[in-house]
Amino acid sequence: MENRAKGVKTLNPLTILYLIVVLAVVSILFDYRMTLATVAVMILIAAVSGEGVSFVRLWMKSMVLICVVCFALQSLFIPGEVVLWKIWIFSVKQEGVKKAIVLCSRILGVGSAILLGGKLIDIKKLMTVLEKRGVSPSVTYVLLSTTNIIPQMSKKMNVILDAQRSRGIETDSNVLVRAKAFFPAVSPLLLNALVSAEERAITLEARAFSAQCKKTKMKEVADTSADKLLRKLLVVALIVAIGGRIVLWIAL
Repeated sequence: MENRAKGVKTLNPLTILYLIVVLAVVSILFDYRMTLATVAVMILIAAVSGEGVSFVRLWMKSMVLICVVCFALQSLFIPGEVVLWKIWIFSVKQEGVKKAIVLCSRILGVGSAILLGGKLIDIKKLMTVLEKRGVSPSVTYVLLSTTNIIPQMSKKMNVILDAQRSRGIETDSNVLVRAKAFFPAVSPLLLNALVSAEERAITLEARAFSAQCKKTKMKEVADTSADKLLRKLLVVALIVAIGGRIVLWIAL
């Protein structure tokens, strides 16, 4: 039984996309304090929508790790005059720390927004909405295929590795053993991807994908008056945020 959508996931996917864009832009317009506040809002939105635990786990494994590495590299290797901490040949400079904070805050804000979008937006519904608004079906198909290619190849790789295990091939030992099992699996994976691409092309043509006529949709995505109002408010909020940043820049 399919879980019922809740929270932000009940909105039109285009509205969710507007929200993600606004959060991403606001997080990079101001300093790190605004970024942290925006990320906290993202976590709250994910929690209300039933994706809190999975979002935080993915966020910790990806964004936190990337920011830690970037902060360390920026702090150690950007030249400066004020040394805050030194050990052996490495030294942390004040100028490097400041630039590291700016860079990491931007990575954290935009990256967290992208992860949140991946958790909240139903890409198929979003493509349907975009087609309804005049986007070419070819463009939406390419976008949909691009977003699905990594999960599909990951599933196929797992199937190939399971087939190798059933034949007695060791795949779960040390790094060398895994590498020996991985590289032979790449060839059937690539061949499978080529065959799948050809099969999808034939299937699309059989369903008159390229026919120059009005097409019907099996599923209609609701676009309520609340969605339209919320999108307008998000655009206004984005304009206000950009205007506020310009005012601060002029004042400084």
